[in-house]
Amino acid sequence: MSPAANGPVPQLELERGFIVGSGIECSAPIIAGWHRQDELLKTGHWTRVGEDLALVADFGIRYLRYGIPFHVVDATPGKFDWAWTDRALATLRDAGLEPIADLMHFGVPGDLAGIGDPRLPARYLAYATAFAERYPWVRYYTPVNEPFITAMFSAHLGWWNEQTTDDRGWIAAIDNVATCVVLAMEAIRARRPDAIFIQSDACESFLPADAAAVDAATFVFERQFVGWDLAYGRRPIEPVVEWLAASGLGGDRLAWFAAHGSSQGCIVGHDYYPGNEWIVTADGRRMSVTRRRGYAAVAREHWAHHQLPFMLAETNWEGPDAPAWQAHTWNDALGLRDEGLPIRGYIWYGFVDHVDWDTALRENNNRPNACALVDLDRRPHPVGEQYRAIARAALRGELDRLPVAAESAAIYESGTPGLVAP
Repeated sequence: MSPAANGPVPQLELERGFIVGSGIECSAPIIAGWHRQDELLKTGHWTRVGEDLALVADFGIRYLRYGIPFHVVDATPGKFDWAWTDRALATLRDAGLEPIADLMHFGVPGDLAGIGDPRLPARYLAYATAFAERYPWVRYYTPVNEPFITAMFSAHLGWWNEQTTDDRGWIAAIDNVATCVVLAMEAIRARRPDAIFIQSDACESFLPADAAAVDAATFVFERQFVGWDLAYGRRPIEPVVEWLAASGLGGDRLAWFAAHGSSQGCIVGHDYYPGNEWIVTADGRRMSVTRRRGYAAVAREHWAHHQLPFMLAETNWEGPDAPAWQAHTWNDALGLRDEGLPIRGYIWYGFVDHVDWDTALRENNNRPNACALVDLDRRPHPVGEQYRAIARAALRGELDRLPVAAESAAIYESGTPGLVAP
């Protein structure tokens, strides 16, 4: 996209660039009672597109993670409904914004049985291909948001979509979402060879509780990479390979991913939140840490695994401590850049407050979550005012660390102890 009247679009390439971005929350899983938690509707963005995108541009933000409603566009197989998407993307382009098109964000069309439905890959490929052909000016993509988390929440924890809890269903869902990523990247590269893929997933740390827990912690740490590894055509470590094979993803599927997966044009997206650091016990249980190491430490571990360009693709914090969390994670991102690591940006997600994420969308309470830059009435939070200053300075080429109060270190570093299921 050429520079817009309201300011230039900063450069984002694999080998250079650092962007300051945001996103429009667009999750759309189906939960108990066959209710779809459609965040485009619940946040009001569906009807306030023009207002929201003008406000994003006014903040100085030029890159926006932007969800395409797969469940709406392809509600009837093969009869794509682009009406809303056409209007939204035209408005976004006119505002001088560069979309990172998020093609599947936790939800699938209602006639599919869930993420593990064997019909999903072919259905998704047709949709992703049609999108790339209809909007050839779009260069940046997230083919599937958080593949590992999508599969886990849907088919292991039983919260969303198929709402199952057995390992075979979980592995089928992992296979499906990774296949969708591979197929979409192949189709998009064929039509847009310079496409860049920001494939995000949870950026988590798993440290052993003691010497007896090293193997368990290593397994959980490496297992989190399975969505990325399969999409990139890489073989996971052998304990993860064995775990996959035990529930149906065997050598033939690994061979397919090795032949078709690729990291060409890929930037790894780190989704780092306050609850992303864990201690693992010898029996595989996870405990929240009592003291966080922070984004930079966790990002270095992920960089060591991938050895690819990366960005902080999602972070936020709800409430009055949000500016301190933003300052610390922003400063960590700049510190990684100063170290010479290939970090390509920072994204506060999302722009408009979310709804019902306090229950991970499991309950339809219509409860606002004040974790974004502006509230549901589009009034900036203090963290939004701080981010506006960051984004506008970045447009001038200024990437400066934020001052942080000594007492805010406790906010950033403290954790909440407690056991959760492995």
